[in-house]
Amino acid sequence: MTGTNGSVRSFQFRPTPAVRAARAHNRFVDCPACQADRPSYLFHRAGVRFVRCTACGAVYVNPTRDRPFNDLDIERIQTFSHPRDRALMSEDFERLLRRVEEDHRRILGAPLRRTLLLGRYLPEFARVPSAERLGLEVAAFDDARFTRVALDSDLEWTAPSLARGPQVVILAELLESLADPHAVLSHLVAALPPETLFVVTYTNADSIPARLMRRHWSQLFDHKSAFFSTGNLTALAARSGLLLKTQYPLPVKRTARYVGDILSRAVERPALSAVLNATPLGDVEVPVRAGNRVVVFGRRTGEAAAREKLSIVMPVYNEARYAAEVIDAVLAKPLKIDRELIIVESNSTDGTRAIVRSYQGRPGVRVVLEDRPRGKGHAVRTGLAHVTGTIVLIQDADFEYDIDDYDALLEPLLQHQATFVLGSRSLGLDDWKVRRYDATPVRGMMLNYAQLVFARTYSALYQQRVTDVNTMFKVFRAECLDGLDLKSNGFELDIELACKLARNGHSPMEVPVNYVARGFAEGKKIRFWRDAVPSYASLFWHRF
Repeated sequence: MTGTNGSVRSFQFRPTPAVRAARAHNRFVDCPACQADRPSYLFHRAGVRFVRCTACGAVYVNPTRDRPFNDLDIERIQTFSHPRDRALMSEDFERLLRRVEEDHRRILGAPLRRTLLLGRYLPEFARVPSAERLGLEVAAFDDARFTRVALDSDLEWTAPSLARGPQVVILAELLESLADPHAVLSHLVAALPPETLFVVTYTNADSIPARLMRRHWSQLFDHKSAFFSTGNLTALAARSGLLLKTQYPLPVKRTARYVGDILSRAVERPALSAVLNATPLGDVEVPVRAGNRVVVFGRRTGEAAAREKLSIVMPVYNEARYAAEVIDAVLAKPLKIDRELIIVESNSTDGTRAIVRSYQGRPGVRVVLEDRPRGKGHAVRTGLAHVTGTIVLIQDADFEYDIDDYDALLEPLLQHQATFVLGSRSLGLDDWKVRRYDATPVRGMMLNYAQLVFARTYSALYQQRVTDVNTMFKVFRAECLDGLDLKSNGFELDIELACKLARNGHSPMEVPVNYVARGFAEGKKIRFWRDAVPSYASLFWHRF
């Protein structure tokens, strides 16, 4: 570049220390949850580069740390010199053991006698009241073992513990410390009996505290390698042949002194910590809401693990114009897996029942005839009761949605990248093309606004990231229905299903789909006051 006086000027880029540190790494990795290579840069911290997987939402370090810090030995991160802090941590662990014992008895119907802890620990954990009764063994990580596991997924040193066949393995924040958690989890699954349960404790990256703290969550970002939500953690486990059995918050209590020390470091105000240490307030017990959660996984066994089958549930009512065409199109659609079509007809008044009856006895078709119409939700619930496949898809008896999108919707489930998929009508669109009604443009605009409000509300209440929760295309693994008590009879079942799946840990993955809305004159049945308002209210009802 030539300056104003004719001299030649050159510019030299000087990278920041964080950028120089990241460039020195050479261990780039795929997403630890879904193995996709679709990272989106977030920020640098502690000399490493944090990215978010655009496929599943997991946050992870990429490239990996050359020298991972052993955060499993709690005393290496925090001295916990005060006896009360150590006692509270032990009490938290005792509550976890009791809950795990209850889960094991409920899921497997047998008492728990052999338990292995792999992950964060204090020496006191081996002496809590339930430890002896549950046969607790603590596999402690020294620095050499931790490095081998964190970087190379080497668990050879755990062979004697695994050979004893623990009934439950507690992975206490272990997966978040690993460059390749799938390799470690798969090794454990292969080495242990089929009935072994895996209890994973972790910090939910989609929790409200995590979203508020973001990069300022120094206690985690300075040491961890990956951050999961329940959804992508479930997808990670599914790739190792594990199914989610239950999930719940992990109550944590600390002293005000402990909380004050963390806050003082975060805001760089040591006076707060000094005040709490100098007064009796420091000993007050404080419940800590930091997104701590527990998920319990069990092995996928039997026929479900060997052969996939799609169950398509189709509620039909007064669709004589489209029913036969839609049913024929669904049956003719080429699929890579087996299928069954469950048609629930609700005693239509326009001749639809006769059309549906003509499909009785067809191979792969089950016809269920209701005695009277009780709403779309009731028909879907009736259909779900007849499902025998491993994957469930809900299909309306019209052509608003493109049946050729089945392949894209099924792929994340077949690849075990997700347990619940939403076919989004909004993804990838630069404006509102979901509904365009020439005859009633105002009504179409209101429905588009409503869809946006529904999606934003659902994402906020259930800590998700979705663009279209009202979509008909809800596809999920059949085991997601275990323990799910669906009640709705109307269109609000769509919302109830999405809410209860999310609350059970099945976070939706969105896939863009085609959509051509039919107008109200063409038979569209949804109504604002009758259907939309109760559906929106159910977002709050099922959350609180």
